[in-house]
Amino acid sequence: MNEVTTPSPRSPKRAKTPAPTPETGAECPAETPEVRKPRINEKARLRTRNKLLRAARTVMGSKGIEATTINDITDEAELSFGSFYNYFPSKEEVARAVFIEDAQLMVEEFEAADTATTGIAEIVGTNFRLTICRGLSDPVWGWFLVYSIYSINDMLAIMGKPLARDIRIGNDSKDFEVVDVDATVDCIIGGMLFLLRQILQGARPVSAIGSAVQYILRGLGVSPDEAERIVNIELGNAP
Repeated sequence: MNEVTTPSPRSPKRAKTPAPTPETGAECPAETPEVRKPRINEKARLRTRNKLLRAARTVMGSKGIEATTINDITDEAELSFGSFYNYFPSKEEVARAVFIEDAQLMVEEFEAADTATTGIAEIVGTNFRLTICRGLSDPVWGWFLVYSIYSINDMLAIMGKPLARDIRIGNDSKDFEVVDVDATVDCIIGGMLFLLRQILQGARPVSAIGSAVQYILRGLGVSPDEAERIVNIELGNAP
């Protein structure tokens, strides 16, 4: 009579052992990567850079970029003249940094101001008008958008994604009829920049903003009556 053996219960599978490292051949246990904390000197550099940005914004806002010197900025920041070049290679680059920071804050303000009851066409038209208004009223923005070779790329980088998202929302809600979203974003931001330059240089009147907004909204698929209503909404100091 054959003896019946009871099979022993299976032991749980073991986790795979990490492969030996090529340097030592030893087994290395998996390590949880540590979150890198900023070093003290990095925090100090960030504080100094922010002081220079605040100073540049103040001085350039009152004197204009052309009349502002690097000494003006470092004096306002209460820093040595040489310290400026540890952070920015030129006056133009600090103006660009001011513009980028302000533009990012403006986009955040746009996002915070949007409400569930505001139509997407009104949001797009209003944001266009407010951006033009900022370019006309802020000396740093005006100079940067007219003279900087980086202006169109920086505007697309900062405002392109939010605008593309809004256009897709409008497509989904049937408020817009846009086939190529990316090309439309390029045209809107490029056209806005060109119009702003024309107004700042005296080639076009401020009243051209309303016509431009109507043209953009009609191109997105908005009805003539709705486009006209949006253009005539009171926006405080906006043209």
